[in-house]
Amino acid sequence: MSLKGFFRILLLIGGYFFLLLGVYSGILLVTGGLFTVVEALVVCALPFIAMYSFIIYTIIIIAMVRLHRKKTKIWILPIILGIIVLGFNSLPFLGIRTTISQGDAQFAEVFGPNYIDQIPDNLTSKFKDQPFNLWDMYNNHEIYECNITYDCGPYLTVPGYNDKFYFDYYCPTAGDGPFPTIINIHGGAWVLGNKGIENRPMASRYLAHQGYAVFDIQYGLGRFPDFPEIDRAFAWVQNFLGRELLNKSYTLSEMAEQIIGNFTDYLVAHTAEYKVDTNRIWVTGGSAGAHLAGLFLGYNSTYKHLFNDTLKLKGLILFYCPANLTHLFNYHADDPGAEFFNIDLGYFFARVADGTPQQNATLFRNLSPVNLADSSAPPCLILHGQVDKMAPYIEAEQLYDKLQAVTNHTIFLTFPFQGHAFDYVFNSPGGQVSMYYMERFLAATQYCI
Repeated sequence: MSLKGFFRILLLIGGYFFLLLGVYSGILLVTGGLFTVVEALVVCALPFIAMYSFIIYTIIIIAMVRLHRKKTKIWILPIILGIIVLGFNSLPFLGIRTTISQGDAQFAEVFGPNYIDQIPDNLTSKFKDQPFNLWDMYNNHEIYECNITYDCGPYLTVPGYNDKFYFDYYCPTAGDGPFPTIINIHGGAWVLGNKGIENRPMASRYLAHQGYAVFDIQYGLGRFPDFPEIDRAFAWVQNFLGRELLNKSYTLSEMAEQIIGNFTDYLVAHTAEYKVDTNRIWVTGGSAGAHLAGLFLGYNSTYKHLFNDTLKLKGLILFYCPANLTHLFNYHADDPGAEFFNIDLGYFFARVADGTPQQNATLFRNLSPVNLADSSAPPCLILHGQVDKMAPYIEAEQLYDKLQAVTNHTIFLTFPFQGHAFDYVFNSPGGQVSMYYMERFLAATQYCI
């Protein structure tokens, strides 16, 4: 065999490998995967990869057909596989149409068919013109001007441990305030994460450009000092995200106290400095951040002793929220992917939650947003990927059903063929559609209720 023939076969093998990988990733888009820990992480990236797959796989298909030289009918195989892969990769785009139809219908039902007419022109003039624009997905390089102050605070220094929690402050460039205010809480499974690049900074810039003051905040995280190797790995990730490893390991109850209590107190004490409109407050977050934002459903009950009621909650915006911690614990404790890799997720979850549902059912009830929803709940916008297996989709359904039973100001947007963190890339299909409805929700909860 000549050297040229050898490289031709090598390229064909590589091409088939990528095509089969594309088929596998397409199956993940439909099912969410079987090994929930491992594959759920992969699913997070697939809608973003799909943005560019049409170009990449088209090139692979053409190259493989030419490499087969059309001497035998086998050259049809890469075309068939390629069509299957491109079909799978089109699913996130096709699914977005369902989300848009759902969003338009629910907004009309909750806020009225002509709700846009009730919103001032100075807000609607800044709205996105359409939920999804294919050109913007590849060509939106707008910076969204606003004033940003990094590492403000600290809003809390933990006695005895010297752990300090800071926030980034995004402020509109126009106007003297006070500005409607958004508290933005990062994700990271309660053990990782940081403000800034890990927490959709482009979304914070966009909202500040629209006229909102945005507080992108830190809070305590769980640690595992009895597992030094894991603790060191988390330390490396935290350092990469621009945050030092904390001295203390924090539980979910302590995180709730920091955010619902310490930060809301700090916000009230610094209202003038940060131009906060205390009568217009929203809380948002993704994943673990959405869970902590969801605990604000208990601002008038379970967590009333923490919440500074000088602030008036206008709404909660929850991206892929773990809403039922008892279900989440049992779901991940039996995770086949974790079992395959000999990881006891139940133990790690129990460490952060400070117990198990069997040991402390009351604690898990109080830490589950689905159990906090009552008639005093603020309006909620829930956004969730249908194949999310990190924060199972069924928990979003449970939260929506509970809120629907006690209030009529809840909107639930589902994203077919999308998993966790579907909005992380600002101009992705999930990123565009979620922001389109998020800015309308912010405005409607001010002027249409």
